[in-house]
Amino acid sequence: CNFLMNNAGIGRGGGALTDIKTFKQTIGVNTYGPIHGCLSFIPKMKESKEAGIIVNTGSKQGITMPPGNLVYNVSKAALKAYTEGLEFELDKERRESDGALKAALLVPGWVNTSIMLKNERSKHLEAGNEEKFDPTSVYFSEEKPAAGAWMPNQVVDFMVSELNDNKFYIICPDNDVTREVDNLKMTWTMQDITEDRPPLSRWHPDYKDKYQKFMDENKPKTEEADTDKK
Repeated sequence: CNFLMNNAGIGRGGGALTDIKTFKQTIGVNTYGPIHGCLSFIPKMKESKEAGIIVNTGSKQGITMPPGNLVYNVSKAALKAYTEGLEFELDKERRESDGALKAALLVPGWVNTSIMLKNERSKHLEAGNEEKFDPTSVYFSEEKPAAGAWMPNQVVDFMVSELNDNKFYIICPDNDVTREVDNLKMTWTMQDITEDRPPLSRWHPDYKDKYQKFMDENKPKTEEADTDKK
């Protein structure tokens, strides 16, 4: 079985009026990076006639859209849409012809990676003061793991297990947030549309208490208080 893993990500963020350079850089890596990978390798994977799996790494922020990091959210939301469409097309080929490929969307939780470390170092480099960058100032990384976050190898093990179960949406928990809580957060987000609420109502002053009541009434009793991290 051939395996294509498109894991591209930078943490540059900002709001709706962030400069276009940051938009292009973030989307160029987080969205176009995996798309370039698919365009480069999927035709060759099809030509081989062998079974294959394509995994694109998304983000919970591309689903629940927490404010404060809009540029990043946009890049990962676009990749989610692309990967869903890709799998729809591949599934049609599997059903109607001799297609042997399938796609999946990996959605990590909180992970002890170096994305924040590299982002902060890059900012200092661009400002011409890299020598002032202190790696210990970064909240978490692989070398400075946060207790609530998974290590990368845990994400890989979980991904493999979910792929073996033929899952498309690989929604990873972490040490702080369970899948059940993630499901509730995603449900609330989607219901902003169906319930005609303001966008991102979870963080809106008129709905924050209603959101917390929804979480309290629906999450398992064993869950701790919602942290609003993702």
